[in-house]
Amino acid sequence: MGNRTLLTILHIDEIHAEFQRITTIPLETAFMAQLDSHLPQLTSVFQKKGGVVGQKLAKHLAILQKATSDVNLKREAILKALCIHLGEDDGHLIREYMDIEGDDVTRDLQKSTMGIYVINKEGGEPGHYDDVGIFVEGLIILDNIGSVSRACAIMLGVIYTLNMAYPKELRYYYEFIQKVLLQMDGERLSPKVLGLKNKIHAGL
Repeated sequence: MGNRTLLTILHIDEIHAEFQRITTIPLETAFMAQLDSHLPQLTSVFQKKGGVVGQKLAKHLAILQKATSDVNLKREAILKALCIHLGEDDGHLIREYMDIEGDDVTRDLQKSTMGIYVINKEGGEPGHYDDVGIFVEGLIILDNIGSVSRACAIMLGVIYTLNMAYPKELRYYYEFIQKVLLQMDGERLSPKVLGLKNKIHAGL
């Protein structure tokens, strides 16, 4: 992937170009198309989950089952539900802030290596944020991305462009995105991701 500095990837177009150069895959186009195509099967699998995990999934399933939910809201819900189903904390995928000043956000982001943040106002409409951005090593490198699902796609591109390892807290989430969703190097899967892949295919 090559070593690159943060200053050279502040433009989304360059992230797209670098990801496609490395993988031959058009990042956002492929990510959204595959996510949308897997959404019905993933929703079905998640609906069958019981216990504590099922309770955590409930709020996301409510969005997925609501006919009036817009596509960005459904994509965000399925990505967060994916983390939960794989035994990971969706709070590690998306850091959410409510009514907070920019300096306070920056200070808090110092606690994490990299990820996605969203800022909303109290009582704001779900899925419609004041800001959605990406940070690396405490530094906000992209902001005003528009939607969580788009930020998740671009985050993958940032990781490839900077030649970074996936966050260990989200190892199964990123394994699924890379190897099942985008079908890159998908021959060897962890038992947890393979199990989910098999359940999806069983529902086709």
